[in-house]
Amino acid sequence: MFRSRRLALLCVAAPLWLAACSTITPSRNFDADESARSQQYTGRFAANYTRYGRSEGVQGSFRWLEQGRNVRLDLVSPLGQTLAVVTSTPSGATLDLPNEKPRNAPEVDSLMEQALGFSLPVSGMRDWLHGRPAPGMPASVTRDTSGRPDTLKQNGWTVRYVAWQEAAEGIPAATTQPRRIDMARDGNDAPLSVRLVIDPETKQ
Repeated sequence: MFRSRRLALLCVAAPLWLAACSTITPSRNFDADESARSQQYTGRFAANYTRYGRSEGVQGSFRWLEQGRNVRLDLVSPLGQTLAVVTSTPSGATLDLPNEKPRNAPEVDSLMEQALGFSLPVSGMRDWLHGRPAPGMPASVTRDTSGRPDTLKQNGWTVRYVAWQEAAEGIPAATTQPRRIDMARDGNDAPLSVRLVIDPETKQ
C-alpha cells in the first residue's frame, strides 16, 4: 500500500520520476456491449481523506469513459502522468497502478482505498454524473426550483450538485448536466470528501 501511494506522490511532486510513471495500459477489456453508446467526460478532482489518523489530500484530472455498464476511469497527476486506471465491468473490476501487477476484485471501491488511500464510488457515479440515482438501491433526492437534483443520498454517500452546465437555448434547465459535484461518504470511521468539476466541452 505504501509503495503504490509513495509512487503516486512522487509522480506529482518530482519531475525526475516522470519516466517511471508512464501511461498505464488497462489490463481489463470492456465486456461486449455493441448496442451501448459510449460517453466520455474529463475534468478535475480533489479528494480529502483521513488515513492512519492524518488528514491528507490529492488532486489532479480525470478521464471517464462509459459504455453501457462498462466504466473506465483514469486518474492523472497535475503533471499529466496517469496515476491509476480503474476498469469496472459486469464481470469484475481491475485497478492498474504504475509498475505493479493488476489488482482484481468483484468491485473496485475497496481496491482503490487500499492502494491510494481514498475511494471513488465508481458504480454509483455512472448514474450520479447524469444527475440521477443509481437503479436498484434506495435513494433520497431533493430538487431545486428547476427540477434538477440538489442533494442525492444513496449507498452511504451524500452527493451535492453545486453547479450545472449552461442550458442551450430552447433546452429545459432540468435536462442539463452537472458541472460541479461534491461527494461525501457518510459516517465518521473514515471521512472522505471528493469534488468533481466536469469540463463542458467534453460531454457527448
